[in-house]
Amino acid sequence: MAHRVLVVEDEPENRLFIGLMLRTEGFDVLEAEDGPSALALLEREPLPELILLDVMMPGLNGWQVFERLRKEERWASIPVVMLTALAQRADVERAVQLGVDGYLTKPFEPADLIHTIEETLGGE
Repeated sequence: MAHRVLVVEDEPENRLFIGLMLRTEGFDVLEAEDGPSALALLEREPLPELILLDVMMPGLNGWQVFERLRKEERWASIPVVMLTALAQRADVERAVQLGVDGYLTKPFEPADLIHTIEETLGGE
C-alpha cells in the first residue's frame, strides 16, 4: 500500500512539482495550498503518514501549523518534514527544538527529498 503524504506548499509550481515527483515514486499525495487548507483537509480526509510542510506561507506559517498539529492529539504523532527556503542556522535549530522530524532546504534534489521521506517513515 502506498504511503500517504500531505504536501503543504503555497507556491503552485512547487506543489505541482513535488506532488508529481512523489506520485511517480508511488506515494499517495494530498495537497494543500496553505496552513488553514491543510488543517481543514486533515479534518475530512484519512490521515497522512507524513506531512511535508513549507514554512513561509500566508495566513498560518509552517511554524504555526506545526504547533497546531502537535497540540491536537489525533495529529500529534504524524511525522513532519519542513521543506523551506529558510536555511539559516537559527531556523534549523528552531525546528530541532520544536521536534520537527526532518528539515530540507529549497532548492533540493529530488533524491534527497525521497530519501528524507523514506528515512522519516522508517527507512523503507
